[in-house]
Amino acid sequence: NKIDPVLEKLSAAVAHIEEVETRITEAETRISAVEDTVTRDNADLSEMKAKLDAALEKIDDLENRSRRCNIRIIGLAEGEEGTNPVSFLKTWLPNLLHIEFKNHQVKIERATPRSYTPRALILKLHNFQDKARILQASRAAGQLVYERHNISIFEDFSVAVVRKRQAFGNVKKLLRERGITFAMIYPAILRVQHDGVKLFKQPEEVAAFLDSLSKLTPTTSSGPNHPRETE
Repeated sequence: NKIDPVLEKLSAAVAHIEEVETRITEAETRISAVEDTVTRDNADLSEMKAKLDAALEKIDDLENRSRRCNIRIIGLAEGEEGTNPVSFLKTWLPNLLHIEFKNHQVKIERATPRSYTPRALILKLHNFQDKARILQASRAAGQLVYERHNISIFEDFSVAVVRKRQAFGNVKKLLRERGITFAMIYPAILRVQHDGVKLFKQPEEVAAFLDSLSKLTPTTSSGPNHPRETE
């Protein structure tokens, strides 16, 4: 029968197609299983990342708590503090800031030079009240000068907090140009005084706020009457 060879070929083709379909079904099943595994792994990774971020925040908070009584002095010429920085600074600071301490000295537990650019001295004060007085006097004094060097006094924060604060640099410049009063509060929140108090956690939020003001009022130049800021 002439048709038999054709039927045999068709039968073989059908069998091959069925085999291919079976393999495709198996492959789809395996792919689906892999996708499910990837989805679970991604969820696990997201959870682990969230836990890691939370742990890092706690560690950073602990680090900043350990720096609670620290201040950072920038601008003092290298070697100016001599071989005993604590002995030098405990009388130098009150004289520079014109503030009184018991026995005309501020209690300093330790003073550590750091090879930053610009050079910095990290001081750990005996108590937080002295730190607050020093920072307040520094802001009230404006630009401090010693031996023809500009001196700046800041709070001492962790690298993570400093970077977050530095991210506000551009928007703080724009706020100054508009004469808007602002201040950084711990850890890295910008407090803006304009038609009430506004708090911003991200520089982008401040930029959006300024954009909304630009539609209402033109930019004005401000005078040098803003309080000095922490880093």
